[in-house]
Parts: sequence; C-alpha cells; structure tokens
Amino acid sequence: MSQPFIPNSPWRSRAAALICGAAVALMMVAQPYAAGYGPFRRTLFAELLMQWQDATWQHGALVPFIVAYLIWHRRAEAARQPCTSSRGGFVLLVFALFCYFAGYRANNFYCGYLAMMCLMAGASLWLEGVQRSRTRLFAWLMLGFMWPLPFLEESIGYQMRLLMVRTTGFVLNSVGVDALVSGTALQSMPEPELGRRAGELFSVGVAAPCSGMRSLFALLVVGALFSYFRQRVMWRRAVLFSTILPIAVVVNMVRVVVLVFAAMAFGQNWAIGDGEDKVSTFHTITGIGMFLVAVLLLQAASWLLDRCCDGRGLKRARTVSRQVAASSAS
Repeated sequence: MSQPFIPNSPWRSRAAALICGAAVALMMVAQPYAAGYGPFRRTLFAELLMQWQDATWQHGALVPFIVAYLIWHRRAEAARQPCTSSRGGFVLLVFALFCYFAGYRANNFYCGYLAMMCLMAGASLWLEGVQRSRTRLFAWLMLGFMWPLPFLEESIGYQMRLLMVRTTGFVLNSVGVDALVSGTALQSMPEPELGRRAGELFSVGVAAPCSGMRSLFALLVVGALFSYFRQRVMWRRAVLFSTILPIAVVVNMVRVVVLVFAAMAFGQNWAIGDGEDKVSTFHTITGIGMFLVAVLLLQAASWLLDRCCDGRGLKRARTVSRQVAASSAS
C-alpha cells in the first residue's frame, strides 16, 4: 500500500510540496469559484473573509495560525519518520479535484471546502507517506474549524434557541418566578392584581446570537486543543471533547437566567439593552464571563477524568504489587 514510487530525495520532496502549496493557494485565492446566485463569482478566500466578519465564525481566522503551530510542534517527530509515498494519496488528490470541479459547476462553496481538505491530505500522503502524515493528523482535523458552515445556524441554531428558552422557563418557574414561554421569547407573566402587564418585569428574546452557537463553535476549537494537550490517551481525549456540548448548553442557560434576574433587579435596558441592535455592557460582560466559566468547567472535567482513571490505575498497581509480594513471600 505504501511504496516509494516518487523519488525521495529531499530537494524533490520540497519542490513537490511547494508546487502543491502553490496550487492550493491559486485554487483558493486566484480562481473565482461560486456565488450562490447571479453571475458574480467569489474566490474561496474571498468567501472566507466575508464569513469571518460574522462573530459566529471569527475563530476561523485564527485556525491557520494554530495549525501552523501544531505542525511546527511535531516537526521533530515527523522528521524521524521514513519518507515514503502512498498511492492512496494520489487517489485522494483525484477525488479532491473532482469535488472542486463539481462545486465550481454547482455554485457550492461547501464542495470547495471539502476539496481543499482532501487536497491537502492527499498531497501529504502522496509525498510523505502514511507515517509522516499521521503526525499531522490532528493539525489537519483542526483545519476543519477554519471553514464556515452557516447552514448549521439555521438548523441546529434554532433548535438550541428553543432548548434555551424552554429550559430557562422551567428553571425560572421552579424557583418561583412566573415566566411565559412563547416561541423563542421569554417574558414575565401578567399580574393584574399588581397592575403589571406581560413582559413588564423582563422580556428576553433569545435571538440567533444568543442560542449558544457562537460559544459552542469557539468552545469546540478551544476544547479540541485543550483535550489534545491535556490528555495523552486517545479515548480520554474523546471523552473530554464530548463534554463541550453539554457545558456550552448549561453555561448559556445560566447566562440567560442571570440576564433575567438582572432585568428584574435593574431594568431591561441596563441588563439586556434596548431590544434593537444595541446591547448593554452587562449583556456583553456576561457573554465573556460565561465563556471563561465554560473553560473552567472543561478543566474541572479533565481533573475528574484524571482522578477517576489515575485512581483506578493506582489501585490496580497496588493490588498487583501486593499479589507479587505475597507470592514471593510464600
């Protein structure tokens, strides 16, 4: 499966890598790709720059620098691996070119994103082989966070908004705060005996930015890096990474509850904003604070994972040592 059918001299390998890098740059920056509708076409790079202006996908602009550091971090380990060549990489290159052309004809940027990922993976396998490519697998997976996927906001984002509103309404009603859930909005119940209308104490509309999608995608990037460097065993990395979604949901729900109580205590405009484009300073601070809380919860999950796994390992080691000591004594 892995054969050196390409000359493996260093200068040929570097030249081939430079040619592949130049090809990727030209396909992303120079070649007009798609626009969705109308005759105007944008390059993949122009589409990325446009999407990165959205706060939900701003983390994508940092991903190339993170990937470059990850490759540099394991450069010595990669250099120790033999430089061979995999025929599967050439097949993957052909598939990547097919996806690129299909997306170009169909005006679909997502096919272009897939083509770039396959092209880089195929070039690595073809030029350097499986063993060296394996050292860059995590960096390649991290590169997937660079590509914006707006369709997720329309599907998963709306469901997360409904989950936020219903869960927060249940929590508020459980602690004695009468809350009315209407779609993706949450407001106080009317109290005719006190002369209060519905929504007079608080009225929170969980918009798309408040659904938790922004914090979720940013936490996925941070959590992937945290899991990779904090844990050394693959299954423990996977377990720690799987805690990101529930942490993001719980933290965002707590934020909505805090905003509701702040609106009841200090007023709607102070806690949330004027309900239009302008949000209050407190609203912004809670977003930053809850993100930091989510990172701390991720650290706590890692600590619990270490305690459980290391504790079992230590207990097993003590049991084995006692058995060895008992057998030697007899």
